[in-house]
Amino acid sequence: MPAANAVDVHGRLLDRIIGLRPELSEPFFRGIGKAKGKEPQAAAEALSQSDPEALTAIGLVASAGYYMTPTVRDLIGYPVHENRPADPDAPIEYVENGILKVVLERGPIFVPHPGNKAMPGKSTVSSKPKRDAEVDV
Repeated sequence: MPAANAVDVHGRLLDRIIGLRPELSEPFFRGIGKAKGKEPQAAAEALSQSDPEALTAIGLVASAGYYMTPTVRDLIGYPVHENRPADPDAPIEYVENGILKVVLERGPIFVPHPGNKAMPGKSTVSSKPKRDAEVDV
C-alpha cells in the first residue's frame, strides 16, 4: 500500500475532507500546529496525552482522505460510486424474491393501542389480531 503522502492526502483531498466534515477543521489544525517540527511518532504520543481530540481529528481526516484516493480504492477493490437512477417500473426485489410471501399471505393486521380513540366517522378495528381464516385482503 502506498504512503499517504504518495497519494496526495495532504493536498487536494485534505480540503475535500475538511469540506465534508467541517467540525474536524479546528481540532485537526490545532493538532497539526502542536505537531509542527516534531517527529511523527513523538508528535502522536504528545497529542495522545495533551490533546486526544486533535489526534483523533488528524487520524479521521488522514484515513478518510487515504481511502478516498483512486489508487487506494483500486488496490483494496472498493468500487467507485455509480449514479444509478431508480426505475419506478422495475420490479421490487424484496417482493419478487419471495421474502414477503408470508406477510402477504397473512394479510393486514392491526392492533390499536388501548388508549387510542377511533376517529369519528371511521370504522373501528378489532383490538385482537385476526388469525388465518379471519384475514381481510
